[in-house]
Amino acid sequence: MPSDLSGEHKLRIVLESIIRQVSKSEQCNKYGISEDEFQSWHDHLISNGGKIFDADFGDSRTRVKKVRRMGGMAKLVLSLSLLSNLAVLLVWGIYSYIYPGSEPNPVPEGNGKPADNQTASSLPVSEPAPSPEPALPRPEEVVRIPASEPSPSPSVLPDGRDDFPVNPFPLPRPNALPPVNVVEPATEIFFMGGNYSGKHVVYLLDVGSYVLKDGDSARFFGEMKRELLSSIASLSPNSYFNLVLFWNLREASALGRTILRANQENKKYAIDWISGLGTQTDQLKENRNQYYPKELLYSKPLPGVVGLWYGLSTAISFDPDLLFVFAGNSPAFNLSEIPRSDFDGLGIDSRRLSRIRTNEVTVDDLVKDTARKWLISIESPSSLPPDDDSIDQIALRRLGLLDGNASIAHMIEVPWEKSFEIFLSSLEVGFERVPKTHAFVCLPQHTAWPSKLTNSVREFTESSKGSFTLNPIFP
Repeated sequence: MPSDLSGEHKLRIVLESIIRQVSKSEQCNKYGISEDEFQSWHDHLISNGGKIFDADFGDSRTRVKKVRRMGGMAKLVLSLSLLSNLAVLLVWGIYSYIYPGSEPNPVPEGNGKPADNQTASSLPVSEPAPSPEPALPRPEEVVRIPASEPSPSPSVLPDGRDDFPVNPFPLPRPNALPPVNVVEPATEIFFMGGNYSGKHVVYLLDVGSYVLKDGDSARFFGEMKRELLSSIASLSPNSYFNLVLFWNLREASALGRTILRANQENKKYAIDWISGLGTQTDQLKENRNQYYPKELLYSKPLPGVVGLWYGLSTAISFDPDLLFVFAGNSPAFNLSEIPRSDFDGLGIDSRRLSRIRTNEVTVDDLVKDTARKWLISIESPSSLPPDDDSIDQIALRRLGLLDGNASIAHMIEVPWEKSFEIFLSSLEVGFERVPKTHAFVCLPQHTAWPSKLTNSVREFTESSKGSFTLNPIFP
């Protein structure tokens, strides 16, 4: 409900529409508000937003006194009061006119004797002069009775009078109740068997064709999808989320242009998208670009931001609190699927790139023998297959050489560290506002990321107070 939204949340909704150029109707449908409410917030921001830059902003506040108009009953009571006062004055005036000088002479203070200008015969003889009553004790002269002693009857004083003096004890004053702070409902995100504190979350999934290349990769990819489905289905309606798929060097697609409310409709879209990716490479390539492609998204990473860093740039542009990453063997991308422009900004020799694209660089038998001996020296014999050909394939894959041809990951050697530096320099938010990033990297057996890529991803996740997990154990 719009009434439940805080001022900060309303500001975020309006700024999101202005910065990302989201239409009013689309923004209102997303957050469940009316267009009139959105327009009032927008106009209020435009009219009063500049006041935060005034020099005296935050130091003074203007108090406006509300004048309450007098109701009909109050007017009637006031009129009756005025009429009664006029009537009393009128009666007193008539009485004074008819009986002039009839006011009694005041009794002088003293021992009760008449004044000098009065004679004894002027006093009534039928009744003696009344004796003066004893003076009542002053409030401060009243003896305070301790609480432990029984107090006298409240209706009769010791001298026989029943008019008790004014209570000298002060009446208790009620204490004002403390203000009630309305706290927003706590939100937790369930993922990979743990609970994470956050309200805005983005899921980032690697969907390159390499995730289905072998049995280990396909099994990991199935586990990744299952965990994503479970986490998205358990999101609270108070949460917001988005789903970003990335592949190759500079390809990405998102469920929405902005972060979405975690209602049943949006969660169903995400679940259907993940479930529709399938288990075949052709099906994966067809369905991964189903919603908003990179051309329609707000994020436009700089040249040189490639691979996982391209996906992270897209995910961070939605300004989440939490970021969960599922990545596969992303350096093993297929060169034939990548346009040449994706290598811009990396400083790679274009002539060498052309030779590799035409498969002019091959791996000879000496390289295969060397790779086999290297693998045998670092692995225990029980973990390796018995025949040399299988060991050669494992060694070539471990070194980035596949099927006798030079892999782009090895022969070109993408400068992942340089891409990481460009990614950091292109962030539109300060590093203190980078979301907590939890990365889960799933690699097939006898496969490893380049050390510079692994180290930079680990550094980024730990600096954001997140975590880095290699080949996690799925719950």
